[in-house]
Amino acid sequence: MDSNDDDDDGGNQQEDEPTISSICQQKVICNNNNDNSSSEEQDGIPTEIVQQYGISTPQTICQGIDFIEFFVYVTKEDAGTTAEKIARFYDFFFDATTSVVNDGKSDIAIIAFGKIDDFGRAEQSMLFREVVVDNPQCHQAAHSDDLGTGHHIAIYVGNCDEDYKVAASNCLDGGLLWVNPQFEDKVLDVDSAMECKQFRFKNIVDIETGETLYVLEHEIRSISHPLFPGGNY
Repeated sequence: MDSNDDDDDGGNQQEDEPTISSICQQKVICNNNNDNSSSEEQDGIPTEIVQQYGISTPQTICQGIDFIEFFVYVTKEDAGTTAEKIARFYDFFFDATTSVVNDGKSDIAIIAFGKIDDFGRAEQSMLFREVVVDNPQCHQAAHSDDLGTGHHIAIYVGNCDEDYKVAASNCLDGGLLWVNPQFEDKVLDVDSAMECKQFRFKNIVDIETGETLYVLEHEIRSISHPLFPGGNY
């Protein structure tokens, strides 16, 4: 799971409100030293760092982001139900392993990615925490139909292309497929999803009513996508 966002709070955030931390897009480190030379730097980066963290280095120790937590603003009436609806969304469309917990403050939907250990801990997770406010619309991140919120994440789905195809078909049937005009990929059907090896959607919805629960651009990728990190291990 990769993540980046455009950080623009407009100076309107209140100090006592939870905010989503900005995750800066960092330069991708690649191991381009195919001739096994002993040069001290690659693209201005010390070779030792490239060997430890390069995405095309088999021994890389870079494992990515452990988890991301998003704040879902809800009314008192919706508290205790929205996290459950978000968990059902990922279970329904992507057959994801999900759970809903309460840490004594609020309900949290946990969406698991990668391998899950004997204690139920996933390699990576997305957390959606309910935050009760009087008027949720006043607190939500500004978004548009064309650009979403600016945040987006990339998720690699399944163990094979067939798993990815099922996810694309599910999202097509659910009316979720969406094109971000900032990018060249324009995927609105399963065939183009298979050709591009990725598709996008931005609305997390209640699977029973279609109501949008949260807006977050998702870039869903096949494990045959050229940027899939699993091929490097």
